[in-house]
Amino acid sequence: MVPIVASLATWALAGSVVRAMLAVTVSTILNLPSPLAGGMVMQGVVRVRWMRWERTFDADRSLSEAVAGYFLLSGLTLAGFFVAAPLLGALLRWVGPFRTGLDEVLTLGAVVLLVAVGMGVHRAEVSLSSLRSRLEKEGTQVGPEELARVMKRLTELARPDGGFGHVGGIGARTVGLHEHLDAEALLRLVSERGLPGAAELHARCLSYLLTRAEPEGGFSTYPSGLARVQYTVQALEALRGRIDEPSIERHRAALRACRRENGRFGRSATAPASDEATQWALQTLGTAGRPLP
Repeated sequence: MVPIVASLATWALAGSVVRAMLAVTVSTILNLPSPLAGGMVMQGVVRVRWMRWERTFDADRSLSEAVAGYFLLSGLTLAGFFVAAPLLGALLRWVGPFRTGLDEVLTLGAVVLLVAVGMGVHRAEVSLSSLRSRLEKEGTQVGPEELARVMKRLTELARPDGGFGHVGGIGARTVGLHEHLDAEALLRLVSERGLPGAAELHARCLSYLLTRAEPEGGFSTYPSGLARVQYTVQALEALRGRIDEPSIERHRAALRACRRENGRFGRSATAPASDEATQWALQTLGTAGRPLP
C-alpha cells in the first residue's frame, strides 16, 4: 500500500499543489487499516513525539482525540515517503528524459526496494506477552538455556531510564506500560530461578514502574493517558511493599473512578463497563462477597 501511494504522490506532486494535497489526504485515509490493525486498537492510545513535544492521544478520553490519533498516526507513517518521493521523481527526471510513465515506474521500484531494505534491517520485535504466557504455563519445565535466552532478550530491551520494552507509539521516548509489566513478570520469574543479573534488572524495572504512576492516581499506557484498571492492578501487585499507604489509596481511588452505577467497571474512567475490567478491579477492591471500600 505505502509504495503504491508513494508513487502516486510522486506523480501528483509534479502537478499542482491542490492535487498534491488531495493525494496526501486520500493516502492518509487509505492507510488507516495499518494503525487500526496494530497495537492502537488493543490499547486505544498512541504516543506522538515531535522534537521535544509529546502528546498522548487516548481513545477513551474523547471522540475527537481518538479520530485525531488515528489520522496523525497514519499521516506520520507516510510522512517520510511524501518527502522522499518527489525528490526521487525530480532526480529521475534530471538524470535523463524518459517515456511517459517510465519515471513513475522507476520511482515505484525504488520505493519498493527501500521498503524491502528497511524490513530487512529492522530488528524483529519480541512479543513479551506471548513469552510471559509460555513461561508461566510451563513453569519449572523451562530449562536454564531458555531462561538465559529470555534474560538476553530482556537485557537488549532495557532502556537507560529503567524501562523495558519496545519504543511505543510513533517516535515515543517511553515504552508502553503493558510491555513493561510483561517484562516485570518475566524478570520476576527469571530472578526466582537465580539467573545472574536478573535480580538487579528486576529492581531497575520496579524503580521505573514507580515513576509511571499518574499524579492523580492509577497507571496508564503512556504518560498523561487515562488510568487503566488492568495496569493499575498489575502495577500495585508488582510494587507490593514498595509504596506507602497514601499512594495505595490514591491508586485505589483511581480504580473506583472506573466503577459504573451497576457496580461493574470500565477499563478506564470513560470506557464502557466490561467483564474483564470488572474482574481486574475486584482483585484489588474486593470480591462479590465483600463490599467495595
